[in-house]
Amino acid sequence: MPLPPPSLPEDAFVHALTEAQLPLRAYCEASLGRGEDSKDAWQRTNVALWRKAAAWDTSTPFLPWALGFAKFEVLAVIRDRGRERVLFDSDVAELMAEAARERAPSVPARSVQLAACLEKLSDRQREMLQLHYTAGLSMAEIADAHKMGVSAVKVFLLRVRRALAECIQQQENKEALA
Repeated sequence: MPLPPPSLPEDAFVHALTEAQLPLRAYCEASLGRGEDSKDAWQRTNVALWRKAAAWDTSTPFLPWALGFAKFEVLAVIRDRGRERVLFDSDVAELMAEAARERAPSVPARSVQLAACLEKLSDRQREMLQLHYTAGLSMAEIADAHKMGVSAVKVFLLRVRRALAECIQQQENKEALA
């Protein structure tokens, strides 16, 4: 559900930060994997953004600016955790940050499209997606909970992802023709 339009500069920042949460989290997860490292980088990004709120020029797009902070926080996590295990090196993180900045303008539209497409799924399809992608259950855990084989869960989720991708593509095509 979209937020109401902001009326004060502080409201604009809160509105922009709220709208950016999904892409910021996705960037951290894409850079560091789903786990504590990405949650740490996401949290650190939000803290850094709050501290620098007054520095944001409201005439510029928020998301590319915020992704710059995320990039530095991801690099900080890589640096801090570098001795513990191998993660992406800084060159890879830089390339990912650049790709995220290039795609930033399309993220809000795709989020709206995804939400509309999720509504078209059955309750069971949404539940299975939620169990795997939000709750973080493994394929084996989902299979046990639904009395299915692991392969059946994999195929089920693959088909749901394909259906979502096709639905989003159809919406993009409609918008391009409009």
